[in-house]
Amino acid sequence: MTIREVAQRPGPFASLYIDAQHDTEDAEQQRTLRWRALAERLEAAGATDRMIESLAAAVTGSPPEPGRAGRVLIADSERVLIDRRLPRRVQPEIVRVSPLPYLLPLIECETEEVPHAVAVVDKVGSELYGVDDEGKVVGETVEGEGHPVHKVRHGGGWSHLSMQRRVEETLRRNADDIAAELKRLTERIRARIVVLAGDVTTRAEVRRALGAVPARVVEVESGGRAAGTDTGGFDAEVRELVTAEAHEVQKEAIARFDQARGRDDGPAVAGLSATVSALLAANTENLLIDASTLGDRTVRLDPEPVRDPAALGALSETSAQSCRADEALPVGVLVRGGTITPVDAETPLSEGVGALLRHT
Repeated sequence: MTIREVAQRPGPFASLYIDAQHDTEDAEQQRTLRWRALAERLEAAGATDRMIESLAAAVTGSPPEPGRAGRVLIADSERVLIDRRLPRRVQPEIVRVSPLPYLLPLIECETEEVPHAVAVVDKVGSELYGVDDEGKVVGETVEGEGHPVHKVRHGGGWSHLSMQRRVEETLRRNADDIAAELKRLTERIRARIVVLAGDVTTRAEVRRALGAVPARVVEVESGGRAAGTDTGGFDAEVRELVTAEAHEVQKEAIARFDQARGRDDGPAVAGLSATVSALLAANTENLLIDASTLGDRTVRLDPEPVRDPAALGALSETSAQSCRADEALPVGVLVRGGTITPVDAETPLSEGVGALLRHT
């Protein structure tokens, strides 16, 4: 289930961000003890028996994964909605039971990615996959004409020249097929970056056939389709490229906000009151949020209209209920089609929040 889908579901929710370290000899025993402590915290926070049961099944029912990592689990009254591994440990662990899901730490991790496409190619085909802005993976294999694909490098006579032309034409057709599928995939997921790996000659042909695309295209030397190819280095290189591109996206969002704030009539606001007003008017294109500065601040909003994009008339600051701002603002923006850019203290925001507006 995507973050936007979770944001629209009725509460209450239990949100867990926990340490999933399993690189010790007694990892299984430690996991059991850790869950007992988490269950006690959930019960004290008001989680229902059903919530605790479904979370227990998820935490203790799956085999430990090696290495140091974190894990996020979000459950409603019926079932676990999100269960994902995080790229780093969670310290301290977070346990919340509240009317709205606590999505911000997960969003912070997801903004380290951007939609991207990867193609590993050789003379007879390719392995393609893409990751969209919701983190969904789309993959496929493109197989071209398998014969002839080995270019003639010696010999003479018309027969050899004819064979060389046929080889070149086969390579070109295969590259055209790969490029066509890659272009469709890139457009479908609105990729920011395309990574090309594999056979050098085929890469060049695919790059030529791909033509102009809105994404940045990067060729890498690691990766290949041959059996036994070590994928570890390739995966790490793709991750590094995607993370760097994600940082560029964040910089662009901050630059747009700063530019808008620098104009008297610019479409940007900062501070909790002004940002909530933009949310009430469904006028938030991009929410900038610094979790550390925002802290435990609350807003007077009814949780049910916050999660319902059609409930603008019922959403107001006169509610008798209070919600945590770090829960209500992300949920309210997501269900109304906005985006979220987590920032840190290097981007000064009054009370830790600001918004780039859809209109002034």
